[in-house]
Amino acid sequence: MNSGIPSRATASTNTPTPYLTAFPNPSATLRLFCFHHAGGGASIFADWQSALGPKITVLPVQLPGRERRIRDARITDMAALAAELDEHLGPHMDAPFVLYGHSMGALVAWNLTRHRAERGRRLPEALLIGAANPPHLPPVSTTLRGLSRDRLIQWLLDTGGMSPMVLKYPDWVEAAASLVRDDFDLCNSHRHAGQRGAAPLPVPIHGFAGRSDTVVGAETVRGWLEHSERPGTLYTVPGGHLFIRESADRFLNLLSGLLARIGSEAWEGGHRL
Repeated sequence: MNSGIPSRATASTNTPTPYLTAFPNPSATLRLFCFHHAGGGASIFADWQSALGPKITVLPVQLPGRERRIRDARITDMAALAAELDEHLGPHMDAPFVLYGHSMGALVAWNLTRHRAERGRRLPEALLIGAANPPHLPPVSTTLRGLSRDRLIQWLLDTGGMSPMVLKYPDWVEAAASLVRDDFDLCNSHRHAGQRGAAPLPVPIHGFAGRSDTVVGAETVRGWLEHSERPGTLYTVPGGHLFIRESADRFLNLLSGLLARIGSEAWEGGHRL
């Protein structure tokens, strides 16, 4: 993807950005940028660094309007978000990196990758996605945006996106509903029409699906693989739509092995960087 032999001395600039909770570790083999699900935040990736070890630097991406960025205006246009992410994360993509996106995060990672590809910028060594409709299909959110408040809350409870404990705090419930509706608007702004005919990416795409996910099944996730010029793999994991939380140990074990292979290939095959 990029010319030149990589060097472990390569280190990104410490350009500050509200989108990252930490700077990349320059001694790591691979940088993993993680994009969270609708209604979620970067904290869902809090345990990944200790699980994946020092060769991977885990970089959770915090979208505005939640957690420590609660006062920042939310972005509900996917093209605008991709451009902003490229501006903010681009300085930290100067060494081999991978993107992982879960549910909504998969669409964010996809649009960011296409944005960079269209501009001739460095691409990830791989695009990893979990629990999301492929880019040529309408997002799951298209059937959910119009749900009543009560049905939306029940959907969040059923999929693990909200703890029943939150029901004790009406203000929290309203805040969660508002956040997820804005995130649905973001997903719905993804231009899925005609994506099947778009040129496939020169980046491997690997998919992850929860075996008991009633929102996005494994065969639907498999549809992502056709959007790459290079072979990819579909992994199934115990759990439902948020299997990264429900089956964290199993998922992170699979992810660790995959990243080890990607990192090794990146450093040994510099012609692909």
